[in-house]
Amino acid sequence: MRIRFPVNSRDVSKRVEPKHLVPWVPRASWDGWFGIGIFPPGAPLRWVKAHFFHRACAPGKHPLAAVEGLDAESELALVWATPDEVVQLRGETGSERPVSSPSPFRVSMEDRFLLEGAAPRYSLAVKLAEHQAEARFAFETGWPIWWSRWGRLLAYAGQHAAAHLSLTHLGREQSLQGFGVLEHVCGISLPFDFTRRLPLHYHWDVLAFHTPGSPFDSAAGLSLGRQGQTLFPLRAAARLPGRSAEAMQGLVVRYLETSRTEGPAGEARMLPLRWEGTLRSRAGTFRYWAAAATPVVGNIPGGGMLGFDFEGEWSRPGSGTRRWQGTGFTEYGDFSGRLVNLAGAR
Repeated sequence: MRIRFPVNSRDVSKRVEPKHLVPWVPRASWDGWFGIGIFPPGAPLRWVKAHFFHRACAPGKHPLAAVEGLDAESELALVWATPDEVVQLRGETGSERPVSSPSPFRVSMEDRFLLEGAAPRYSLAVKLAEHQAEARFAFETGWPIWWSRWGRLLAYAGQHAAAHLSLTHLGREQSLQGFGVLEHVCGISLPFDFTRRLPLHYHWDVLAFHTPGSPFDSAAGLSLGRQGQTLFPLRAAARLPGRSAEAMQGLVVRYLETSRTEGPAGEARMLPLRWEGTLRSRAGTFRYWAAAATPVVGNIPGGGMLGFDFEGEWSRPGSGTRRWQGTGFTEYGDFSGRLVNLAGAR
Protein backbone atom coordinates (compact mmCIF):
# COMPACT_ATOMS: atom_id res chain seq x y z
CA MET A 1 0.00 0.00 0.00
CA ARG A 2 1.27 3.47 -0.91
CA ILE A 3 0.21 6.52 1.05
CA ARG A 4 0.11 9.54 -1.27
CA PHE A 5 0.46 13.05 0.06
CA PRO A 6 -1.97 15.63 -1.33
CA VAL A 7 -0.84 17.76 -4.27
CA ASN A 8 -0.51 21.42 -3.31
CA SER A 9 -0.14 23.98 -6.09
CA ARG A 10 1.73 26.29 -3.70
CA ASP A 11 4.60 23.80 -3.77
CA VAL A 12 5.60 25.44 -7.09
CA SER A 13 3.99 28.87 -6.82
CA LYS A 14 4.97 30.25 -3.41
CA ARG A 15 7.82 32.66 -3.97
CA VAL A 16 11.09 32.11 -2.09
CA GLU A 17 11.86 35.41 -0.37
CA PRO A 18 14.97 36.57 1.54
CA LYS A 19 13.27 35.72 4.86
CA HIS A 20 13.22 32.09 3.70
CA LEU A 21 16.97 32.12 2.94
CA VAL A 22 18.52 33.82 5.97
CA PRO A 23 19.45 31.76 9.06
CA TRP A 24 16.53 30.61 11.19
CA VAL A 25 18.65 29.86 14.25
CA PRO A 26 17.67 30.24 17.10
CA ARG A 27 14.09 29.51 15.92
CA ALA A 28 15.52 26.35 14.38
CA SER A 29 18.53 24.44 15.71
CA TRP A 30 20.42 24.16 12.41
CA ASP A 31 20.61 25.67 8.93
CA GLY A 32 21.94 24.36 5.64
CA TRP A 33 22.58 26.08 2.31
CA PHE A 34 23.17 23.95 -0.78
CA GLY A 35 24.14 24.62 -4.37
CA ILE A 36 23.93 21.83 -6.96
CA GLY A 37 25.01 21.86 -10.59
CA ILE A 38 23.92 19.15 -13.07
CA PHE A 39 25.66 19.19 -16.42
CA PRO A 40 24.88 17.64 -19.83
CA PRO A 41 26.51 14.55 -21.33
CA GLY A 42 30.02 15.28 -22.52
CA ALA A 43 30.74 17.85 -19.82
CA PRO A 44 33.99 17.23 -17.89
CA LEU A 45 31.97 17.15 -14.64
CA ARG A 46 28.58 15.49 -14.37
CA TRP A 47 27.52 17.12 -11.10
CA VAL A 48 28.84 19.35 -8.33
CA LYS A 49 27.38 19.98 -4.88
CA ALA A 50 28.53 22.63 -2.40
CA HIS A 51 27.12 23.25 1.05
CA PHE A 52 27.45 25.09 4.33
CA PHE A 53 25.84 23.33 7.29
CA HIS A 54 25.56 25.31 10.52
CA ARG A 55 24.81 23.20 13.61
CA ALA A 56 23.60 25.19 16.64
CA CYS A 57 21.94 22.47 18.75
CA ALA A 58 23.21 21.20 22.08
CA PRO A 59 25.64 18.26 22.35
CA GLY A 60 23.81 14.95 22.19
CA LYS A 61 21.10 16.31 19.90
CA HIS A 62 20.70 15.02 16.34
CA PRO A 63 19.55 17.42 13.59
CA LEU A 64 17.02 16.17 11.06
CA ALA A 65 19.80 16.84 8.54
CA ALA A 66 21.40 13.61 9.77
CA VAL A 67 19.53 11.86 6.95
CA GLU A 68 22.20 13.42 4.69
CA GLY A 69 25.06 12.60 7.03
CA LEU A 70 25.05 16.11 8.55
CA ASP A 71 25.02 15.64 12.29
CA ALA A 72 28.14 15.90 14.42
CA GLU A 73 29.48 19.37 13.55
CA SER A 74 29.14 22.40 11.35
CA GLU A 75 30.92 22.02 8.05
CA LEU A 76 31.58 23.24 4.54
CA ALA A 77 31.83 20.74 1.71
CA LEU A 78 32.52 20.44 -2.00
CA VAL A 79 31.68 17.21 -3.80
CA TRP A 80 31.76 16.46 -7.51
CA ALA A 81 31.85 13.58 -9.97
CA THR A 82 33.15 12.82 -13.43
CA PRO A 83 32.03 9.69 -15.29
CA ASP A 84 35.00 7.87 -13.72
CA GLU A 85 35.75 9.34 -10.31
CA VAL A 86 34.43 11.36 -7.40
CA VAL A 87 36.05 13.99 -5.18
CA GLN A 88 34.81 14.84 -1.70
CA LEU A 89 36.33 17.74 0.28
CA ARG A 90 35.22 18.87 3.73
CA GLY A 91 36.19 21.66 6.07
CA GLU A 92 35.12 22.32 9.66
CA THR A 93 33.83 25.74 10.70
CA GLY A 94 33.97 25.38 14.47
CA SER A 95 31.47 27.48 16.37
CA GLU A 96 31.48 30.37 13.92
CA ARG A 97 27.99 31.62 13.11
CA PRO A 98 26.98 33.02 9.75
CA VAL A 99 26.41 36.75 9.41
CA SER A 100 23.27 37.66 7.47
CA SER A 101 21.06 40.44 6.22
CA PRO A 102 17.66 40.15 4.49
CA SER A 103 18.05 43.51 2.69
CA PRO A 104 20.31 43.57 0.85
CA PHE A 105 20.22 39.79 1.04
CA ARG A 106 23.49 38.25 2.16
CA VAL A 107 24.63 35.24 4.22
CA SER A 108 28.35 34.86 4.90
CA MET A 109 30.79 33.00 7.12
CA GLU A 110 34.23 34.63 7.24
CA ASP A 111 35.81 34.34 3.77
CA ARG A 112 34.70 30.72 3.36
CA PHE A 113 31.01 30.99 2.45
CA LEU A 114 28.95 33.65 0.71
CA LEU A 115 25.38 33.62 -0.61
CA GLU A 116 24.00 36.91 -1.90
CA GLY A 117 21.85 38.50 -4.58
CA ALA A 118 18.22 39.25 -5.35
CA ALA A 119 15.62 37.26 -7.25
CA PRO A 120 16.09 35.87 -9.79
CA ARG A 121 19.92 36.08 -9.62
CA TYR A 122 22.02 34.74 -6.76
CA SER A 123 25.65 33.82 -6.30
CA LEU A 124 26.97 31.14 -3.93
CA ALA A 125 30.63 30.60 -3.12
CA VAL A 126 32.37 28.00 -0.95
CA LYS A 127 36.12 28.26 -0.34
CA LEU A 128 38.19 25.47 1.21
CA ALA A 129 41.69 26.94 1.36
CA GLU A 130 42.98 23.86 3.20
CA HIS A 131 42.17 21.81 0.08
CA GLN A 132 43.10 24.55 -2.44
CA ALA A 133 39.52 24.42 -3.68
CA GLU A 134 36.79 26.96 -4.39
CA ALA A 135 33.40 26.78 -6.12
CA ARG A 136 31.44 29.80 -7.34
CA PHE A 137 27.88 29.37 -8.60
CA ALA A 138 25.87 32.00 -10.47
CA PHE A 139 22.18 31.04 -10.42
CA GLU A 140 19.31 32.47 -12.41
CA THR A 141 16.33 30.99 -10.61
CA GLY A 142 13.27 29.90 -12.56
CA TRP A 143 10.74 28.18 -10.29
CA PRO A 144 10.60 26.87 -6.71
CA ILE A 145 9.86 23.58 -5.02
CA TRP A 146 8.74 23.74 -1.39
CA TRP A 147 9.62 20.32 -0.01
CA SER A 148 8.45 21.30 3.47
CA ARG A 149 6.80 24.33 5.06
CA TRP A 150 6.48 23.10 8.63
CA GLY A 151 7.93 26.19 10.33
CA ARG A 152 10.74 25.54 12.80
CA LEU A 153 10.08 21.79 12.61
CA LEU A 154 11.40 21.60 9.03
CA ALA A 155 11.45 24.32 6.36
CA TYR A 156 12.93 23.29 3.03
CA ALA A 157 12.84 25.40 -0.14
CA GLY A 158 14.62 24.68 -3.41
CA GLN A 159 14.84 26.87 -6.51
CA HIS A 160 15.44 25.34 -9.95
CA ALA A 161 17.75 27.49 -12.01
CA ALA A 162 20.13 27.99 -14.86
CA ALA A 163 23.62 27.71 -13.38
CA HIS A 164 27.13 28.78 -14.25
CA LEU A 165 29.90 27.20 -12.18
CA SER A 166 33.54 28.13 -11.76
CA LEU A 167 35.44 25.40 -9.88
CA THR A 168 39.09 25.70 -8.88
CA HIS A 169 41.04 22.80 -7.37
CA LEU A 170 44.82 22.51 -6.95
CA GLY A 171 45.39 25.43 -9.30
CA ARG A 172 43.18 24.10 -12.10
CA GLU A 173 40.02 26.05 -12.99
CA GLN A 174 36.99 24.71 -14.83
CA SER A 175 33.99 26.68 -16.05
CA LEU A 176 30.69 24.96 -16.81
CA GLN A 177 27.16 25.94 -17.82
CA GLY A 178 24.19 23.76 -16.93
CA PHE A 179 21.20 23.32 -14.67
CA GLY A 180 21.23 24.15 -10.97
CA VAL A 181 19.37 23.96 -7.68
CA LEU A 182 19.73 26.50 -4.87
CA GLU A 183 18.39 25.32 -1.50
CA HIS A 184 17.96 26.41 2.10
CA VAL A 185 16.76 23.98 4.75
CA CYS A 186 16.49 24.27 8.52
CA GLY A 187 14.75 22.47 11.34
CA ILE A 188 14.75 20.93 14.78
CA SER A 189 16.94 18.30 16.39
CA LEU A 190 15.99 15.17 18.33
CA PRO A 191 17.50 13.69 21.51
CA PHE A 192 18.33 10.37 19.82
CA ASP A 193 19.92 9.16 16.58
CA PHE A 194 16.76 8.50 14.60
CA THR A 195 18.69 7.26 11.54
CA ARG A 196 19.40 4.05 13.47
CA ARG A 197 15.74 3.45 14.33
CA LEU A 198 13.80 4.11 11.13
CA PRO A 199 12.98 0.96 9.12
CA LEU A 200 12.89 3.07 5.95
CA HIS A 201 14.94 4.26 3.01
CA TYR A 202 14.58 7.42 0.93
CA HIS A 203 15.28 8.29 -2.70
CA TRP A 204 15.53 11.82 -4.17
CA ASP A 205 15.94 12.48 -7.89
CA VAL A 206 16.53 15.74 -9.75
CA LEU A 207 16.21 15.57 -13.55
CA ALA A 208 17.52 18.22 -15.97
CA PHE A 209 16.31 18.17 -19.58
CA HIS A 210 18.86 20.73 -20.90
CA THR A 211 16.26 22.02 -23.36
CA PRO A 212 17.80 24.60 -25.74
CA GLY A 213 16.37 28.02 -24.94
CA SER A 214 14.48 26.73 -21.88
CA PRO A 215 17.01 26.25 -19.06
CA PHE A 216 14.44 25.76 -16.28
CA ASP A 217 12.94 22.53 -17.67
CA SER A 218 13.40 19.98 -14.91
CA ALA A 219 11.71 17.62 -12.48
CA ALA A 220 12.31 16.37 -8.96
CA GLY A 221 10.75 13.87 -6.61
CA LEU A 222 11.20 12.36 -3.16
CA SER A 223 9.97 9.03 -1.82
CA LEU A 224 10.19 6.92 1.32
CA GLY A 225 10.15 3.15 1.10
CA ARG A 226 10.97 -0.14 2.71
CA GLN A 227 12.80 -3.18 1.38
CA GLY A 228 13.09 -1.55 -2.03
CA GLN A 229 9.40 -0.68 -2.38
CA THR A 230 7.98 2.86 -2.32
CA LEU A 231 5.53 3.37 0.55
CA PHE A 232 5.26 7.17 0.72
CA PRO A 233 5.56 9.21 -2.51
CA LEU A 234 6.23 12.37 -0.52
CA ARG A 235 6.66 15.25 -2.93
CA ALA A 236 7.31 15.85 -6.62
CA ALA A 237 7.10 18.66 -9.15
CA ALA A 238 8.06 19.17 -12.76
CA ARG A 239 8.41 21.74 -15.47
CA LEU A 240 8.39 19.44 -18.46
CA PRO A 241 9.50 20.81 -21.85
CA GLY A 242 6.73 22.93 -23.31
CA ARG A 243 4.73 22.96 -20.06
CA SER A 244 4.46 25.15 -16.98
CA ALA A 245 5.74 24.10 -13.56
CA GLU A 246 3.23 21.93 -11.70
CA ALA A 247 3.06 19.93 -8.50
CA MET A 248 2.91 16.16 -8.91
CA GLN A 249 1.71 13.32 -6.67
CA GLY A 250 5.09 12.27 -5.33
CA LEU A 251 7.82 10.01 -6.69
CA VAL A 252 7.36 6.26 -7.02
CA VAL A 253 10.69 4.45 -7.55
CA ARG A 254 11.27 0.88 -8.66
CA TYR A 255 14.83 -0.46 -8.69
CA LEU A 256 15.57 -2.48 -11.83
CA GLU A 257 19.20 -3.38 -11.19
CA THR A 258 21.38 -2.94 -8.14
CA SER A 259 24.88 -3.86 -7.08
CA ARG A 260 26.76 -3.88 -3.82
CA THR A 261 29.35 -1.43 -2.67
CA GLU A 262 31.29 -0.85 0.54
CA GLY A 263 30.58 2.00 2.95
CA PRO A 264 33.15 4.14 4.80
CA ALA A 265 33.26 1.68 7.71
CA GLY A 266 33.48 -1.38 5.46
CA GLU A 267 29.75 -2.12 5.67
CA ALA A 268 27.91 -3.51 2.67
CA ARG A 269 25.39 -1.19 1.05
CA MET A 270 23.22 -1.11 -2.03
CA LEU A 271 24.15 0.80 -5.19
CA PRO A 272 21.33 1.48 -7.68
CA LEU A 273 22.43 0.92 -11.27
CA ARG A 274 19.09 1.23 -13.08
CA TRP A 275 15.71 2.37 -11.80
CA GLU A 276 12.30 3.53 -12.94
CA GLY A 277 10.61 6.64 -11.58
CA THR A 278 6.99 7.75 -11.97
CA LEU A 279 5.48 11.20 -11.40
CA ARG A 280 1.74 11.72 -11.82
CA SER A 281 -0.54 14.74 -11.97
CA ARG A 282 -4.14 15.27 -13.01
CA ALA A 283 -2.88 16.21 -16.48
CA GLY A 284 -0.88 13.05 -17.11
CA THR A 285 2.01 10.76 -16.15
CA PHE A 286 5.75 11.21 -16.57
CA ARG A 287 7.72 7.96 -16.39
CA TYR A 288 11.49 7.79 -16.75
CA TRP A 289 14.21 5.17 -16.80
CA ALA A 290 17.51 6.11 -15.17
CA ALA A 291 20.97 4.56 -15.36
CA ALA A 292 23.88 5.45 -13.07
CA ALA A 293 26.49 7.50 -14.95
CA THR A 294 29.04 8.23 -12.21
CA PRO A 295 30.56 6.40 -9.25
CA VAL A 296 28.74 6.88 -5.97
CA VAL A 297 29.84 9.17 -3.13
CA GLY A 298 29.02 7.12 -0.02
CA ASN A 299 28.47 10.03 2.36
CA ILE A 300 24.85 9.35 3.39
CA PRO A 301 23.84 6.73 5.98
CA GLY A 302 23.27 3.52 4.05
CA GLY A 303 23.50 5.30 0.69
CA GLY A 304 25.12 8.12 -1.23
CA MET A 305 25.02 10.52 -4.18
CA LEU A 306 25.50 9.77 -7.86
CA GLY A 307 24.76 11.13 -11.32
CA PHE A 308 22.57 9.43 -13.91
CA ASP A 309 21.30 9.56 -17.48
CA PHE A 310 17.60 9.15 -18.14
CA GLU A 311 15.02 8.70 -20.87
CA GLY A 312 11.41 9.56 -20.12
CA GLU A 313 7.96 9.84 -21.61
CA TRP A 314 4.98 12.05 -20.84
CA SER A 315 1.58 10.58 -21.57
CA ARG A 316 -1.91 11.95 -21.13
CA PRO A 317 -5.26 10.47 -22.15
CA GLY A 318 -6.11 11.10 -25.79
CA SER A 319 -2.97 13.06 -26.66
CA GLY A 320 -0.27 10.45 -27.30
CA THR A 321 3.22 10.36 -25.80
CA ARG A 322 6.13 12.79 -25.77
CA ARG A 323 9.68 11.59 -25.10
CA TRP A 324 12.70 13.37 -23.68
CA GLN A 325 16.10 12.58 -22.23
CA GLY A 326 18.63 14.28 -20.00
CA THR A 327 20.90 13.93 -17.00
CA GLY A 328 20.23 13.90 -13.27
CA PHE A 329 21.45 13.74 -9.71
CA THR A 330 20.22 11.40 -6.99
CA GLU A 331 20.61 11.02 -3.25
CA TYR A 332 19.47 7.92 -1.43
CA GLY A 333 19.80 6.61 2.10
CA ASP A 334 18.82 3.55 4.08
CA PHE A 335 18.25 3.57 7.83
CA SER A 336 17.20 -0.06 8.16
CA GLY A 337 20.15 -1.87 6.57
CA ARG A 338 17.72 -3.87 4.43
CA LEU A 339 18.47 -2.35 1.05
CA VAL A 340 21.62 -4.46 0.84
CA ASN A 341 19.38 -7.56 0.86
CA LEU A 342 17.34 -6.63 -2.21
CA ALA A 343 16.76 -9.62 -4.43
CA GLY A 344 18.14 -7.69 -7.42
CA ALA A 345 21.54 -7.02 -5.81
CA ARG A 346 24.45 -8.81 -7.39
